[in-house]
Amino acid sequence: MKTAELTTASLNTFLAYARDAGNWSDTPLVSDGNITCTKEMRGNLTDLKRKGLVIIGDDGDGKFVVFTKSGSELAAQHGIEVKALA
Repeated sequence: MKTAELTTASLNTFLAYARDAGNWSDTPLVSDGNITCTKEMRGNLTDLKRKGLVIIGDDGDGKFVVFTKSGSELAAQHGIEVKALA
């Protein structure tokens, strides 16, 4: 995935969760973690899902971001190490 294929808002959302991933065993919480997920950011997460960069898991207690191989590769392009768990 090329950064140019993402809107600035989607890229910023992706990078925020990628930077936070190390605090959550590479699966940062969507809403109850270190990032306040706004309505706009939820739309950006949907964009990231559609582009195959993340999936959103739900364990019944809350939603969390899971990075795909493509998501891990994009994070690496920005100097962030994230394990691909999907």
